[in-house]
Amino acid sequence: MSQISTFPSFSWTDQEPFKNIFNNHKAPQMQILKYMGNKRRLLNWLMTSFNEELKDGDTFLDLFAGTSSVGYALKPKVKVIANDIQKYSSVISSALLQFNGIITEDDFDKDLAKFYKKNLSRLTEIFGAAVQAEQKLLISDNIKDYKQFCLEVPKYGEPVSRDKFKLNSYSREISIQKRRELRTKFPYILFSTYYPNTFFGLRQCLEIDSIRFAIDQVKDEHKKAVYLSCLMYSISKAVNSSGHFAEYLNHHSNYASRLIVEQRKISVLSEFLFKLAEFTKLFTQNKWKNEVYNCDYQILIDKLHRNKKLNKVDLIYIDPPYTSAQYSRFYHIPETLVKYDYPTITKDHSNYKLVKGRYRDDRHQSKFSNSGSVEDAFRELFGAISSKSNATLAISYSDNSILRPVERLIEIAKEYYETIETKNGYSHSAQGSRFSVNGKGNKDLHEYLLICKPKS
Repeated sequence: MSQISTFPSFSWTDQEPFKNIFNNHKAPQMQILKYMGNKRRLLNWLMTSFNEELKDGDTFLDLFAGTSSVGYALKPKVKVIANDIQKYSSVISSALLQFNGIITEDDFDKDLAKFYKKNLSRLTEIFGAAVQAEQKLLISDNIKDYKQFCLEVPKYGEPVSRDKFKLNSYSREISIQKRRELRTKFPYILFSTYYPNTFFGLRQCLEIDSIRFAIDQVKDEHKKAVYLSCLMYSISKAVNSSGHFAEYLNHHSNYASRLIVEQRKISVLSEFLFKLAEFTKLFTQNKWKNEVYNCDYQILIDKLHRNKKLNKVDLIYIDPPYTSAQYSRFYHIPETLVKYDYPTITKDHSNYKLVKGRYRDDRHQSKFSNSGSVEDAFRELFGAISSKSNATLAISYSDNSILRPVERLIEIAKEYYETIETKNGYSHSAQGSRFSVNGKGNKDLHEYLLICKPKS
């Protein structure tokens, strides 16, 4: 095995036998992103409830799959149909639910190493002087000079007046527009022109672009999804933020700058290989073919209804956004990583500069995250499903959601379903303004699972 593909030290965690999953209520888990509303902590509770509704070989439809933690937990028992309107979600779902091959430690060398080196070599020709300067500063922990360096590297929408490293031309609108027209143009350079010294360091951006180029050379779409999921994991480990991708941290103090410098020392490739090693333990099964979609849930419901697949679904699960936080704002970087389409960036209407978070201009806005539209959104959802399917509907929701109290959601559901069983089986304490009342103190959160039975 070549030196570049040597796997980092990795210790396997003990896992319960998959065959006993619904007896001891343990479930397989695989984390790709730190994800708002992720159900990993609730899986054992959810599996206990779903076991009452599902038998071996049934079909489970997850309309808001997110990172597919629920679908993956059910993979040993039932056929899973997963959907999400975000492209990165469908990629994660494909990796966890549809890939049933074997990942080995040699796969990086076999599939990716040559192309990774090819793209990295070309980018090093372009950015080499700047990367060398960055590396010296990161090693020396020279905070003052590193802060200055960050101002000397241009990025899309923000050229530098003194083009010390001769990089302005690569991030100008005319250059980016050519790449929008030919997304796969060599070398891959999106992150190196959009995000240097923001969410990631310059060297990290070169790593991301080069791994991404290598992944696009893989022909097997499900295996490509595994590699993309590993890359999503690695950028979530390297990102300079508080754990998501809404905004990056600033050099507002020496302490903040030191945190940034430490994040910039993380190797994206090492984190990628770490996750790839974990995928060698992916649970696989070939008893049925899981399906993954990337569209609005109403489009999928209509499609499954037309092709007679909806009447074969035994349990429909919805885990909609709970809060006013738009997922597309917090996870726009994984979306761009997967699409790799050199997106137009949102501008601040007050000064016409690009917004700090560098959000995609086309990012999805969910009606479930808007207090003025959330009730209508649920009525549309209940109406679309109940009019075409007699399957049981399960809903995850919280008492700190945008539609509250949860009894209000139950009232709306009763307009479309015969009986609603409420399971209040999980409570936890959360800190921070996103969960606290009026942004003050802590709040105990209660997670609910509503089991809705159709009208006869």
